[in-house]
Parts: sequence; structure tokens; C-alpha cells
Amino acid sequence: MLASTGYVLAAGGLAAANEALFSPLLTGQAPWKSLNWKIVPATGVLALVLAGFEKLAPKFGAGLGALVLLSVLVIRTGNAPSPLENLSSLLGYSNKTLKKGTLL
Repeated sequence: MLASTGYVLAAGGLAAANEALFSPLLTGQAPWKSLNWKIVPATGVLALVLAGFEKLAPKFGAGLGALVLLSVLVIRTGNAPSPLENLSSLLGYSNKTLKKGTLL
């Protein structure tokens, strides 16, 4: 398996798990109810495209795959907050404390 494919599959799995399990459990909703099913084919198509890029330029394709994984951690990719936002909510930090800079 190519490096970019592993990154993209991890990003797609993380985004799907975040929408299907993590976010609903934090908000008290039923799991799997708010899953955006478009994530599954989008992950497959992106994995194929980045595999093609990696065949042409190996470091470039793998780097793009790593950037996809990092962006899924930070950016909202669907109906739920990002995994890092969910983690901060789970740990008890709210947006108010993050904006005031009390964490630092």
C-alpha cells in the first residue's frame, strides 16, 4: 500500500468515527444517526487520486496525504465538530477558555 493511501484511509476513518460515534456520544444523541455517508466514497476517490500523484511524485503524494490527515483533525468536515474540538470538550475546556488563553 502506498503511504498516501494509508493517510487518506486513516483520515476518512477518523472523520467517519467522529461523526458517527464521538460527537453524538458527547452531545447525548443516538450514535450513527448523523453520519454523513458521503465520507465513504469521497475517501475512496481521494485515495485513488493521491495514489496517482504518489506514482508521479512520491514525496509530494505522501505529503498531501499527511496534510489531509492533519486537516481532518483540525477542520470541521461534516455535521460534527472536529476531533480536536470534541477532545477539548471531553476534557472540559470550552470555547470561552480557549479564546481567553487560560490554557497557556
